[in-house]
Amino acid sequence: MKRSFVFLPQQRFFIAAFCAFLFSSVCLADTSFSKIVGSAYSVETGALLYRETHEKLADGTYSVEYSEPDGRVFGHKNLNFSQSMITPSFSQLNERNGEKIEVTQSGGRLDIVYQENSAGKAEKASVKLAAGMVVDAGFDAFIKQYWDALEAGKDMDIEYLVPSKQTTFTFRFSKVTCVEGTQEGAQCFALSPVSWLVKMAVDPIVVAYDPADKNLLRFTGRANICDAQGKYQTVDIQYHYM
Repeated sequence: MKRSFVFLPQQRFFIAAFCAFLFSSVCLADTSFSKIVGSAYSVETGALLYRETHEKLADGTYSVEYSEPDGRVFGHKNLNFSQSMITPSFSQLNERNGEKIEVTQSGGRLDIVYQENSAGKAEKASVKLAAGMVVDAGFDAFIKQYWDALEAGKDMDIEYLVPSKQTTFTFRFSKVTCVEGTQEGAQCFALSPVSWLVKMAVDPIVVAYDPADKNLLRFTGRANICDAQGKYQTVDIQYHYM
């Protein structure tokens, strides 16, 4: 059962922050590439904020390394898709502020551990695993699985796990016009919260794909990793395949 919440003005940043966990991450499943580098630029200033390097480790397991513009590594993520492409287990550490996330699929449930920063206390919870539940980079597999329906204009709702709230929220995939400057011919989709309360605080996330090979090209929305002050910035991530 989803948790309800009261929407107050001071909660706007908090809601936007928990929605930052949604995307901004792609897996290498079903591709011929061994590495993907995403360069995250500030939507406000155009400055390079960080890079994320995605690499395949073994069957069903992947790593993501986050680095500052000067190359210094500040974050790590490990994903395991062996049980599900849409609902992977994963762990993430942000050394900028000490934020830690761990989601493990076990016995028909998702066990969640979330620590907001190095001074915070780790919070633990467990939610029942439901068919079609999407976790972290599992969104990429979901889009590819339902590509034809989404491309045809069908809106599709998903239950997306938000580790910081240790529950799921309903979001809607829909076909949209691409953000200006996106590669010509790209196919774009938006992910928007269904609740009008959350809509008031969170802009849709827009992702662009190459329709030929279904590789993610661009992500525009809240970053999934914060800065040293705990702020989640709005980013424009450009992906390059190697």
